[in-house]
Amino acid sequence: MARKARTWKGARTPQALKRVRQALRRRDVNRRGRSTAKTLVQRASNIALGRAEGDGPEAVTAAISALDRAAEKGIIHSNNAARRKSRLMAKVNAAHLLDEAEQVAAPKRKTTASKTAQRKKVAAAKASKAAVGRSADRPRTAAGKAKVAVTRATRESAAAKRRAKPEDGETPSS
Repeated sequence: MARKARTWKGARTPQALKRVRQALRRRDVNRRGRSTAKTLVQRASNIALGRAEGDGPEAVTAAISALDRAAEKGIIHSNNAARRKSRLMAKVNAAHLLDEAEQVAAPKRKTTASKTAQRKKVAAAKASKAAVGRSADRPRTAAGKAKVAVTRATRESAAAKRRAKPEDGETPSS
């Protein structure tokens, strides 16, 4: 290519030709990552909008994770990833996709022991939150908080399902 006529406008030097080859290889890798992120976001969005069936919290977590990975590798800009996560979470919140974990069948009567345990749990949560606030290396962005909310909702729904299963087989003692 370096010895072509002057009509050639591309790379001429060996270094420039190598950079062209590198750019083409990198483009292929980046396209795969970008395409994966787009696909996962679209899948989660379709579930949130009711166009498709599937596990909502799991799809949202996968989409957010893919966007974070793409932004970390420089495939997309970090603000681009944040914008996409924000739009996805707006759809998810509008569809109340993560609210199913908060639904509880019947409230139980609290005993003194359970109240004490609840107080300890609240105190531990406050201490944990204060520790997170003190650590400067943890990003406290809206997207990060949304990701935490998704995982928390998933965990709570799994715990609710585990609690519901033993109650079905038992007979009420009261």
